[in-house]
Order: sequence, then C-alpha cells, then structure tokens
Amino acid sequence: MGNLVCYAVVTPGLEALAADELNELAAHDVKTEAGGVSFTTTMDGLFRINLRSRICTRILLRLASFRALSFPELYNKSRKTAWEHYIDPHTAISVRASCSGSKLMHSGRAEQALADAIRDRLGFDTKGAIDAEDGEQQILLRIDNNRCTISLDSSGERLDRRGYRLHSGKAPLRETIAAAILRWAEWQREEPLLCPMCGSGTFAIEAAWLATKRAPGLDHVFPFASWPSLKEKRWQRARSKAEAMQQGEIQACIVASELDSAILAQAKENASTAGVGGIICFEQRDVRTLTVPKQCETAGVIVCNPPYGNRVKGNVLSLYRALGRQFKEQFSDWRMTVIVPDKQCEKALGLQVKKQLKFRHGGKWVRLLCVDNHGN
Repeated sequence: MGNLVCYAVVTPGLEALAADELNELAAHDVKTEAGGVSFTTTMDGLFRINLRSRICTRILLRLASFRALSFPELYNKSRKTAWEHYIDPHTAISVRASCSGSKLMHSGRAEQALADAIRDRLGFDTKGAIDAEDGEQQILLRIDNNRCTISLDSSGERLDRRGYRLHSGKAPLRETIAAAILRWAEWQREEPLLCPMCGSGTFAIEAAWLATKRAPGLDHVFPFASWPSLKEKRWQRARSKAEAMQQGEIQACIVASELDSAILAQAKENASTAGVGGIICFEQRDVRTLTVPKQCETAGVIVCNPPYGNRVKGNVLSLYRALGRQFKEQFSDWRMTVIVPDKQCEKALGLQVKKQLKFRHGGKWVRLLCVDNHGN
C-alpha cells in the first residue's frame, strides 16, 4: 500500500509528547494539531505504532479527502475508495459523521450516503452499517468547510484500555496520560519512583511496563487483523518483535502507597493482572507522613495525582500543603511531578515550579507541575 497518511488521536495538551514518541517509533512527516498528531508511515509502521505507543488514544488511517456540496457527490466520491482492502462480508461496520460549517450539515444523511457507497462498492450488504456503537470496524467521516475526510479506525477499542485495570476509583487517570506524564517527568528506570496516593496503581504499573519494555498493545484486539489486505506474516513479525523487546528480570525501585487498605488491595490486583505485581512494592501510608522508602538507595522521582473535587472530603488545600511540606523536608535532591487543578492548590503546595504542562483530564483543564528539592 506504500505510505499511509495517519492521524493519532491524543489527549489535548499531550500532543508534543505524542509527536516525540511517534518520531521514536519511526513515523514520518510528524506534525502536531489540536487534539492529535498527523504523520505518515508504512503498514509495518501502523502495526508497530498500535502495538507500542504508550501515549496515543487511537490511530486513524486517512483514506480520502475531497470537497462535496451535495449528498450524491459525497456518495460518488466515497465509492471510489478501495474499500475491498479493508472490509470483508463478515465485518460489521459503524459509520460516524460530524459536520461543521458546511452545506452538508445532517450527520445522519452523511452517514447513510457513506454507508451506501461502501455497500455498493463492495457489492454486498454490510452488517450494521450505521450502527455507531457495535461495529467491529469504525469508519469516521468529518465534514468541515465542505471538505470531507474519511478515516478508518485501526485501533478499535481505545489504546488507553490496556486490560489490566480491573478496579478503578473516582476520575481515574487514563493509562495513556500516566505514561505521558512519566515521559514528561523524564523518569528513567534506574531511578527510584515513588507513587503516593496511587489509587488504582496506574502510574506504578505504567512505569513497570516502561521499565520492562513491555509493549502496551500486545493484548489488544485490532481491526486491521481482519482487513483483507493484511499480510499475516508481516503482522506476526511486528508482534514477535514487540514481544522480544520485553525484559523479564529487572532491577527497578517502584513504590506505590495508599492510605485506604481496600484501594491498595485493588491496586495490587491490577498490578498482578498486568504481570508486574512482583516489580512494584506496595505500602499503606498517609501522604502526610511520606518519607523516602528504605529500599531507595538514591534520590528519585515522585509522581502523583492528588484527589480533588468530588474525590476528596475536607480541605483539599491542606492535602497539597502537607505534600509540599513533606517533599521539602524529607526528599532532598528528589524531584516531583504533581497534577494540580487550580492556582490555589499550586499556591498551597508552596514549591518553586521548574516547568509546567496544561492538559485535559476529567473533563477540565489541569496543570502538571515539575518541582525539585534543590534549594526549594
């Protein structure tokens, strides 16, 4: 198929981190956009990125882009796409359209026109053609200023759904966001990592997967596995390469702590499901008494998402104040990356910010702060 034009859907605010990762995964023509990253790659690259990306939410394959001012024109131009490369008679498809600033503003009619074009091109009745939820293969149509962009979802279920999180609390941090934060914090597996208020254990588990070089998509079911154009040997080769990268026995100091024993037990179970229960040390501890764990031989990194909003009872500012105080008094030469929901919490933390990043989480914009204890 040659070079493929693709688009990675990314949590808003994390586009630059995703772009860096895509460059490392040998993508080409990488360009950030609001809410995503455009790039080109080969089919082998599409396999590799889906398997190994830790930050991207899903990977879309751009199939066609054209102007259309009527539904018949949309139908005729959509029918020219080589749908037989991607859909067979046994694949249930979902067509989803969004329309903005265009003559074609009825998303339902746009979905039907595209579904009809696919059916007529293939010469058979596609199942569930405009079922927006249950299709095995999602096809996305965006009409913006009369330009139609047709994309094929190559990832299926969102890539942040790794499959290990059997338990999660209120407003859990997506796995892709946790991985992006670890990357932004520049944590290396040789450094101790402390994850206080660990919740479901996402930071610690993502760190353990990163340390063991475990590809996050190994257990994922991808729609491209059923594309008629798929070269099975090439797909299996990409999987085998990703599997071969994983390391078993490693030396890593990853400590996750939580005050609530029930939540801590759930985090342990999640880690066990992820296959890293033996790598992470879990401790029941109040963040207000946080100290350097005995097993940490050198200074390291603290990464945390303190509860705020509906997730905490009482004065949230006192929690940030206690975290800042313990870091300043107990963690000489360490650095910390912490999520704050507003300026008040940042002020309560009471630490000099070295760098910061704004991103979307839980339906609102929050900020990620990096501080260190070199003269705070």
